[in-house]
Amino acid sequence: MKIKEVLDTLGEVFVPRVCKVCGRTLGEKEGRLLCLGCYLELPRTGMHTVEPSLSRGGNAVQERLADGPPLALAGAWFYYSRNSAYASLIRKLKYNDRPRWGIEMGELYGQELLADIPDLASRIDVLLPVGMHWRKEWRRGYNQSALLAEGIGSVAGVPVGDNLVAVRGHATQTRRSADERRRNVSGLFEVVHPEEVRGLHGGRGSEGRARCRCVVGEPFRCGAHGFVAAVLAGAKIFC
Repeated sequence: MKIKEVLDTLGEVFVPRVCKVCGRTLGEKEGRLLCLGCYLELPRTGMHTVEPSLSRGGNAVQERLADGPPLALAGAWFYYSRNSAYASLIRKLKYNDRPRWGIEMGELYGQELLADIPDLASRIDVLLPVGMHWRKEWRRGYNQSALLAEGIGSVAGVPVGDNLVAVRGHATQTRRSADERRRNVSGLFEVVHPEEVRGLHGGRGSEGRARCRCVVGEPFRCGAHGFVAAVLAGAKIFC
């Protein structure tokens, strides 16, 4: 266990646990991230419950990624608004050294995914967090997408890979248009050790559904839907 994790654990012993959205003291059964009220009021997208092939107008993640490989699964946990109280979950995760929050957010999203898609583990071969360039990860201390994937994977029983890497640095995506964002990350990512994931897309789940690899990242803009956070998109990606 890292020293920072030990200090965080000790801090929870001496400092009351509070909801990271409203600041209310958390009860014994409320976990460590959100109180029951804020959890119930979370502005969920519900996109993962919409089959991609039937998602015209109902799944903004699939529409946003329509020019890529055909998706077998697409979703996002909640809508992100800069003025929302929930925005602090993402901002502090990314910029205020809150790695544990990423895992806990992934666990909560994973529980909801599993409740709505009981055969989730049989439909996904591996979770691939969006890579972060090593310099940026060194400054931040962690890759938040990897933490989200770790949380989702631990609940859903799906392994997490580290094959999707950023091969160069890039400017921030904040306040860029869709075209500018696309150009900014063009050629940014590569699959390393492709032999580890090659062929995983060929299997089928217990009900005959095509299995896929899911890419985990956060957040990004989905057209008129605004920003969504904790994005999960699964496709049969060929290496």
